[in-house]
Amino acid sequence: MIKFFILFIFLLFSVLSRLSFAFNESNKSEKSERTVLTQVSEFIIRPDITTLVELSTNSPDKTRILLQKLGADVSVFNYAEQYLILLAKATIKQQAQQHQGVILLIEEAKLLRKHIVEKQLNMPLFSNAYLVLANSYVVIKDYDNAYQAKKSFVDAYNKYSDTKRENTVKALTEKYEITHKIEENELLDNQNKLKELRINDVLKQQDDQQLQFILIFCTILLFILLFLRQLKVRKKLLLLAKTDSLTGLLNRTALFDKGLRLVKFSNKNDLELSLLLFDIDHFKLVNDNFGHHVGDLVLEKIALLVGETMRARDVLARLGGEEFVILLPNTDIDKAKAIAVRVMEKISLYDFSVLGVNRSITLSIGVANLKDTNAVFDDILHAADLAMYQAKAQGRNQMVSYNSIAKDQERRQL
Repeated sequence: MIKFFILFIFLLFSVLSRLSFAFNESNKSEKSERTVLTQVSEFIIRPDITTLVELSTNSPDKTRILLQKLGADVSVFNYAEQYLILLAKATIKQQAQQHQGVILLIEEAKLLRKHIVEKQLNMPLFSNAYLVLANSYVVIKDYDNAYQAKKSFVDAYNKYSDTKRENTVKALTEKYEITHKIEENELLDNQNKLKELRINDVLKQQDDQQLQFILIFCTILLFILLFLRQLKVRKKLLLLAKTDSLTGLLNRTALFDKGLRLVKFSNKNDLELSLLLFDIDHFKLVNDNFGHHVGDLVLEKIALLVGETMRARDVLARLGGEEFVILLPNTDIDKAKAIAVRVMEKISLYDFSVLGVNRSITLSIGVANLKDTNAVFDDILHAADLAMYQAKAQGRNQMVSYNSIAKDQERRQL
């Protein structure tokens, strides 16, 4: 009897051990699946967190109240929500001119990026963290980090725009394929009707043949029209891929393509090449005070006014946001400066009240020449960007050339 009891205890312990092992393996599997899910899926953002970020720009007091309601323990939120809370806190500190605090908060937020998918990070709600970081670096005159942060913002914005554009193209393609299938089915139905008519009425064979010829001709014509329509759509899509949708100027992608070719051509033929990079001063205030619709009208008008001052061989493009670039082939630095002054004066003298803006609009322009850089398009663009930030640091509404910055640095070293 004791032997049977011992045997029963041993079997019971063995079964319980197996069940425990299976339960642990199941938990591990579920945890692994949840980990993979967070790596490939977008986080769901609570509406109050989104409202918190939106209010942080214009209503810091309301933002602080919301932060108090959310509580000090942010571990209850997902990584994306923690990222946005840090961004809201950084925006408040920036308005309070606490720029070192802004940098620390954004750097802390950047540590969370590895947990958030790139598609969600490229959304403006998240990528604005780079813009906040760039503005604080500008204030403390750390222009290299400001440039890198601004570049990260522009890259994220372009990826976001490219994704939206790809989705639009995909939707148009699917719509066309559905229409094409419907037309093919209609054609098959017509052919079946022709066969039935030939079987049922042999006496009308000649008439049926004539009708078939007409239908075939219409089908060929239909395919020709569809082919021409497809060419037209393709041409339009290619144009959209190179054009800024708001101003009608070349976009960032087309600008870099054109810039690389011009640099190569200028180096090969020993020609001058200058570049202007200008930014609209205090453009954020225009959007905040008069609305984004008015801001878009201002961007369109500035593109038009600057275009009027350009020569036939010059290239005007929108780099992103309120930044524009002008490529000046076969133009030395002195002529480029003169063109920059003419552009700056034309904008400052224009009356923007017709667009509903009751304040003057000015530009800060950076000028660079191919001979002052490493003969690479990225370098000349970077040089112009440094000069433009120097113009902003000196009070805005002015032009600064990169070679003057370089000369100042040489004098300081001497």
